Amino acid sequence: RSILFIMSASSFADSTFDYRSLLPTRSSASADNGGPSYESTTTSVDDNEVCFGFLPDLSWRERLIGCGTCMVAGYLLSMGSFWRLKDLVRGDPYPFVINATIGNIISLSGSFFLSGPHAQLQKMWHETRRVATAVYLASLILTLLIAFGKPPGPNAFYLLVLMACQYVTITWYCL
Repeated sequence: RSILFIMSASSFADSTFDYRSLLPTRSSASADNGGPSYESTTTSVDDNEVCFGFLPDLSWRERLIGCGTCMVAGYLLSMGSFWRLKDLVRGDPYPFVINATIGNIISLSGSFFLSGPHAQLQKMWHETRRVATAVYLASLILTLLIAFGKPPGPNAFYLLVLMACQYVTITWYCL
């Protein structure tokens, strides 16, 4: 089975599918330089230059590998944090919370490989996902600030509430 999966994944990555239709577009100025032309209706040339400067032209296979690597590493780190539940029960929530939050951030960054950072951020801040994105990112940031800054108060309680908030909002975002 795994050989068949590898062969089908390899043939998919080597197929003639035009993955560029899924990616952020380049300006038509690149056609003047002999390069391919991709028309843009939603992004400016400056935005595209920033996007492609950060993630240059990657093949579809390289994008899949980058996304998959970040997703797997992030999910392993997040799920691996549940091995630290005993620390959480004993009153030390930091190993659990930090591993889960950093895993969530790594997983989220994997999506930048597929559509590019600019296009992904536009999708995240679309009006139907805006509130979920804001709450999710705020909970990620606040979790790290409380974990590393250790402000006064019941930090363990705050961290647990923020962790629950992370998982609820990412579920809400996906719906």
